[in-house]
Amino acid sequence: MRVLFSAGLGMSAALRLVLLARELQAAGHEVRFSCPARARHRVVRAGLVPVLAAPRQFSRAWRPDLVIHDPLCPDSAAMAAESGVPTVGYLPYTHRPLPPLPAVWIDPCPPLLRDRPEPGAWPVRCDAYELPGQPEPWLTELSLIPRVCVTGVPSGNRPEDRRRAQLFRRVAEGVESLGLQLLVLTGDDHPWSVVLQGSVVVVHGGDEGIVYAAARFGVSQLVLPAGEAEQRAGKRLEQAGIGRCLTDDELAGTPSMLRLRFHIAELVNGGRVLPAAAQLGQAIARMPPPADLVPGIEALVR
Repeated sequence: MRVLFSAGLGMSAALRLVLLARELQAAGHEVRFSCPARARHRVVRAGLVPVLAAPRQFSRAWRPDLVIHDPLCPDSAAMAAESGVPTVGYLPYTHRPLPPLPAVWIDPCPPLLRDRPEPGAWPVRCDAYELPGQPEPWLTELSLIPRVCVTGVPSGNRPEDRRRAQLFRRVAEGVESLGLQLLVLTGDDHPWSVVLQGSVVVVHGGDEGIVYAAARFGVSQLVLPAGEAEQRAGKRLEQAGIGRCLTDDELAGTPSMLRLRFHIAELVNGGRVLPAAAQLGQAIARMPPPADLVPGIEALVR
């Protein structure tokens, strides 16, 4: 069976699809992987064959038997619609998908974090591919000081980017003023299984991949949302009792350091937040791994 994967622009979504692609390839199927150029080295390191042409162009030439795609990416959705073969959509959790709807949904979002579960979706654990390698020793060593990880700091020059970057810096100052260990990460591809094992709180802008990773490892979250979708994600974390999300007033103005310190200390010291985060991590660990989806996917083209 020829299976064509088509990822969107987000690195985190591409890395989740890589795990499923590896499982299908291990089962003896011919797999090709279309993704943004910046993710191709990850695809190659994972032992997969990347597609260099546009998804629609490659699909017409290669003629896959099955398409697994990101339903938020216009090129991927258009290619899937034109392919004339069964399609599988990897369901995101904060947006509505582009038409036409795939024949089957794969849903990595833990039920506790989804507003509207997709009927009939196949659940899967929200794992993502990580490059093998030796992490820095200090990341894996047991520390007596709680670690707070800050990631997703805006780097653009727009006024809103500079304003949010200043907010991230104030949060980092609050972490250090509480005597906590601060870890600031840049970029969008990190060995979360290593970084998060030693962290008690992750501060981020509401990116889907970071939400999933922190939830997977039972880490509490402080969200400084970048937009409406990220705000909804932060509110879902609050409702689930596993995080906090800054309010519109706090985002629009300059929140007091006392208030930021309160948020951080509350997440670090627990209350109901840390136990709830740990319970969610345990629930995610019981969800099916990508390998469990292979028989169902194979059955789509029989």
